[in-house]
Amino acid sequence: MAILGMRFTALTVVLAMACVFTSFQNDNLMAYGQCEGDITSIISQCAKYVRKAGPKMRPSKDCCGVARNADIPCLCKYLTKDIEQYISVEKAVYIAQTCGVALQHGSKCGSYTIP
Repeated sequence: MAILGMRFTALTVVLAMACVFTSFQNDNLMAYGQCEGDITSIISQCAKYVRKAGPKMRPSKDCCGVARNADIPCLCKYLTKDIEQYISVEKAVYIAQTCGVALQHGSKCGSYTIP
């Protein structure tokens, strides 16, 4: 039963992200592709840590590995209200900072201002 629940959760995240990515306009999608890092790996390794529901959790080594290889400030520029319906930007910033990704205080990540 737990495996079924994990599969459903993973499928939900993938479908949600697919909906979000298809809602991008062509210009945004092309600009988003300019950011370094493998978005697929970020989603697969870090999705459970940025869900809106649930407590803030310390990220795994694998999640930190892909987060450190991504250009988080660049990705932050392309976070839309649509994406923010599915993820907690506060948790995403927490993960980045916990993993040692430098983020400028006072800068924006989507609608969230980094403290």
